[in-house]
Amino acid sequence: MFLPIALIGYQLLSRFGRPALLFWLTASSLFFYGYWNPIYLLLLCGSMLMNFLVSTRVGEGRSESSRSRWLIGGIVVNLSLLVYYKYLFPILNFLHAHGAMPRGFANVILPLGISFFTFTQIAYLIDVRQNIAKRQGLLPYSVFVTVFPHLIAGPIIHPRELMPQLEEGRIGRLRSGNLALGVTWFMLGLGKKVLIADRVAPLADAMFGHVHEAGFTTTWVGILSYAVQLYFDFSGYSDMALGLAKMFGLDFPVNFNSPFKSQSVIEFWTRWHMTLSRYLNEYLYTPIVRKVNGWRMDAGKKVSKKAQTTPEGFASMVAFPLMTTMFLAGIWHGAGLQYLVFGLLHGFYLTVNHAWRLWTPRGHRLHQVVPAPVMILLTFVCVLVGMVFFRAANVGDGCYVVGTMFGLHGAGTAYAGFPYLSELPAISKFMGNLKLATLAIGFALLIVWGAPNTQEILEQTDKDHVWLPTLLPRLKWQANAVWSLGITAMFVAVILLLDATTRFLYFQF
Repeated sequence: MFLPIALIGYQLLSRFGRPALLFWLTASSLFFYGYWNPIYLLLLCGSMLMNFLVSTRVGEGRSESSRSRWLIGGIVVNLSLLVYYKYLFPILNFLHAHGAMPRGFANVILPLGISFFTFTQIAYLIDVRQNIAKRQGLLPYSVFVTVFPHLIAGPIIHPRELMPQLEEGRIGRLRSGNLALGVTWFMLGLGKKVLIADRVAPLADAMFGHVHEAGFTTTWVGILSYAVQLYFDFSGYSDMALGLAKMFGLDFPVNFNSPFKSQSVIEFWTRWHMTLSRYLNEYLYTPIVRKVNGWRMDAGKKVSKKAQTTPEGFASMVAFPLMTTMFLAGIWHGAGLQYLVFGLLHGFYLTVNHAWRLWTPRGHRLHQVVPAPVMILLTFVCVLVGMVFFRAANVGDGCYVVGTMFGLHGAGTAYAGFPYLSELPAISKFMGNLKLATLAIGFALLIVWGAPNTQEILEQTDKDHVWLPTLLPRLKWQANAVWSLGITAMFVAVILLLDATTRFLYFQF
């Protein structure tokens, strides 16, 4: 009931102007967040108020040094909150498990979306300090931080993207075109989540819960199930966020653009969690590169593209910034060592990818030599290995699964069925037969690789790597009876299966 009430209230208050709408968006978003755990509503409001007050000092300090000190102080406080809730107790318990601490500690409940609203506000402070963003009043700032379509799991929004949309004359009454497109976008995302991601999730959970029992085939089915689950889970959430925003007349940046169609790991990170990749590039990678280049120039060394082709230049100007950035990206996802391995592994992939482009004469034109399907498959396998550690309970399990993937623990019995079939929910037991599971996963991957994505269907972007191009005009969205009937049927299917639905995977970050 929350969404209809939020929309109706927004429409009724539109006659009272911009302040009333901003207040309603903030109030409804805070209710949305507080309904999960009212205690953490105080944390969100306190964080928001603290950052707003700090931004006034960062933007209007008496001197440049004063502004910088306030910026550093604000960043430290934000990161301290993040460390306390997300990392402190897992680290203390890790030390206790290895005999370095006298006793263990109970983990605190991780506040929903703390990484997202913390990083969003740090970016705002930095942009205000660099005069990229104009300091805002409390109401528009509150909407920027809390507006519910992006509060829990992104996308990570820049002030320059959202603030202009909240200005007088831009924000106003609901429009039927936006509502129709937004509802369609939202339902397509919800359908991905409930009808695909949640249906294959038990297979992934079963395999990762029994990594030492699973054979070669079972392991591959489990890994591919998780890849499909994570893909449609995050893609579905991204679509739902953009659809919700569109209903209120807001345009959010696209956060997911067919990443499994990528022909390199570099391209993968321009398609997967796109706003996080942009954030890492702007606020971590680029500043590190600038700092390294400054050190090199102070030492009388070159910082040109040609200098990057030397082993020493490549190590300092390419490998070090990449590995540092991806190390921090891994930690961003969680305190477990498996997330650290995930980040470092992708840092290694990116470093090798850049080395190939720099040192191979035709490296940057590899797509002209190697068929695209081969490059996509190689990239997909690399990403799968990273996903193993992303999902595994610990590094040991992750290493064992990777070993099984590549036959280091024997081939096992093909299509023997899951030995732990009894643990699967009833709705997924038909997939306990590996032949059926393989067919289902294969069909899902056919959609991933062959069909247009949501943005292309809704004509929000140009078509891109559509292997079945004749599908695009047939699937083109229109506000007509056929699409209305299809969305209604999807809604009914979602309602029937909703009781078995799990929460979105990225909510834990």
